[in-house]
Amino acid sequence: MNTTILALHVLLAVMLVGPQFLLFFAVIPATWLIPDEQLRRDVTRVVTSRFGMMSAISIVGLVITGLYMLNSSLVGTDVRDHMMEYRFGAVFGLKMLTFIILLVAIGVHGAVFGRRIRATSEAVERGEVDPGELERARRNSLMFSMIILLLSVAVLFMGVTLGNHDYSMQPMQ
Repeated sequence: MNTTILALHVLLAVMLVGPQFLLFFAVIPATWLIPDEQLRRDVTRVVTSRFGMMSAISIVGLVITGLYMLNSSLVGTDVRDHMMEYRFGAVFGLKMLTFIILLVAIGVHGAVFGRRIRATSEAVERGEVDPGELERARRNSLMFSMIILLLSVAVLFMGVTLGNHDYSMQPMQ
């Protein structure tokens, strides 16, 4: 059972991080080639809504499988009960803090950057705003997305570190 939960946890992490790479390096740059602003906005909305659903499922699954692994035999009782006496505790604490920051950043990106781009795009179509303002909003969104991607990779790397018991289960020195 532990192997199945661990494999599911890894799959869920892949489902969260992999699409971020695809969006950042392929999908978003590809939308720049769409000259019709309405079509570009529609394509982006479909892609980001599907990404959002997949991310939400991944995050919920990661929390559930992560809690299972923390409370199962994957983490020994001594390590779980005296976590901060082992490297595991420091890495786990930093991973959870980074994960919370990641969740906040994802929320901010959708609530602030996504809405700003949509509103600015509609204003450009109505002729109320300079197209350069829209490009600035998109560039800022892309830069913030890079921060989200880096946070995701950091959480992923810390998870791998926790799984390396030769390192993480050693007492702090």
